Amino acid sequence: MMIPQEITSHVWTKNWSAHWCAAFASLYCLYTTSLKPYTGRNLAFTLLVCDPESSSNYLAQQDIDSYGTYVAELVMKDHSFAEKMAGDTIASAHKIVELLETMHDAPELTSTSILELKKRFYEHIPPHFSMKKVIDYLPASLRKKFSPLLIEARIKTEHLFNNVDETLKNAASMIAKKSGLQEHLADFLTIDEMAGYLSALPLPSKDELTQRSKGFAIFCKGSDVLFFSGAAFTHIQKVLIGENKTHLTGTIAYKGLARGTARIVFDPSTANEFNEGDILVTGMTRPEFLPLMQKAAAFVTDAGGMLSHAAIVARELKKPCILATEKATKVIREGEEIEVDANKGIVRILRSSSLIPPK
Repeated sequence: MMIPQEITSHVWTKNWSAHWCAAFASLYCLYTTSLKPYTGRNLAFTLLVCDPESSSNYLAQQDIDSYGTYVAELVMKDHSFAEKMAGDTIASAHKIVELLETMHDAPELTSTSILELKKRFYEHIPPHFSMKKVIDYLPASLRKKFSPLLIEARIKTEHLFNNVDETLKNAASMIAKKSGLQEHLADFLTIDEMAGYLSALPLPSKDELTQRSKGFAIFCKGSDVLFFSGAAFTHIQKVLIGENKTHLTGTIAYKGLARGTARIVFDPSTANEFNEGDILVTGMTRPEFLPLMQKAAAFVTDAGGMLSHAAIVARELKKPCILATEKATKVIREGEEIEVDANKGIVRILRSSSLIPPK
């Protein structure tokens, strides 16, 4: 399949990255269809990338800038809109938690419950996403005024995404057992394919899912959704990662300077080696990363903004943190010595002891 020009011509920014299943990732097609009822504007494109290690969401930088500026203007015209976003984020999260509890106690998984989860998630993300992005586009005075409110809403709902992902992984496992599909392949079903199977529709072929399990991308433009795997996926990965570098730049969440051994962690429950003073390199952090963050000398993430979990914890622990490097987990190798200069927003890869500059 030919790769759309929009993928190769835009500068893409990683919006999130985590050890989440494809069903969870596929929920984020909503950015191009379901923000408008809440704020009056959708994003033009969204790109979702899933591989055996993690799933990631990329947004076109000009799209983020346009949307962030637009929502900031809404807040500047009506300050109560900031309060509405925070309140709606918390209220919609509660509705999802209630449904997850019901699904957990239900005797069997149904298409109705999967589609209801999708519906409630689509109600949650518009205020949540808008709230997270607007903070970077508000004037300093309004940023100072609304940061406590928006941070509180962010903290109150930070466990939600893992809970949704866990529910969908359990659903994938149930579908695998019921259909005879290998469980690791079921992790590459989209949420609509899950719901379809539970409504007696066929699953994608084993060959298709095997191809996806090596890595695949979903590109959304309006209501159009395209899938890419194989050689097309490899090409998209090269577009996103670019040339190999010995340094990366990102957004400073907390200033400072640290050097140490890079530990690439997508799932903290499987982090076998992480020593005091190591540097945490990940897609983005979540609450279960906290024990590693307490040990780490610094944090480096692919994605995230000033309301991200990593940024909040970095400020609390007073540890150097650089966010939104886009590709730290793809460029930095496990065990490499790196320097995190969070005074300048630069991560330097010190490939051998001879390259380490004197302190």
